[in-house]
Amino acid sequence: MDHGVDFRIVPGVTAGIGGLAYAGIPVTHREVNHTVTFLTGHDSSGIIPDRIDWEAVGRGSPVIVMYMAMKHMAEIARKLIAAGRKPLEPLAIVCNAATAQQTVYETTLANADGVIKANGIEPPAIIVLGEVVRLRGGLDWLGALAGRRLVGDPLGPVGLKDPA
Repeated sequence: MDHGVDFRIVPGVTAGIGGLAYAGIPVTHREVNHTVTFLTGHDSSGIIPDRIDWEAVGRGSPVIVMYMAMKHMAEIARKLIAAGRKPLEPLAIVCNAATAQQTVYETTLANADGVIKANGIEPPAIIVLGEVVRLRGGLDWLGALAGRRLVGDPLGPVGLKDPA
């Protein structure tokens, strides 16, 4: 209000929770994790924030949700792997969450940057790292609406199968 601009706050659900849920990925699950960390992949200058304690994040949070992280995904992956995350840990990139153009790419931490580049993925996108990504095969309601059958035990090997 210092500059005479009226504004209003409208409560909502962040894309890091709602957008991922829409894609069939819960950020928490009582059998998989009890904590989640949200972070940004770059600050206002466009670089990775230097105040992120990557070792603490890597060790302390089973699920990491990343906003604005595609530009620096290779470096972020290196930092998380150096902090102890497994290179083959499941990762999903949800583009245009909760819109008709939503696309979900499932990969691993080590392969994320390659998937981004190979597919020409553009923002907006939310990236989620952790075992909750594996739950998508049993919770992807949009895939089910498109005719794919949800299969598998939510905590075992899961995936989507096209109708036979």
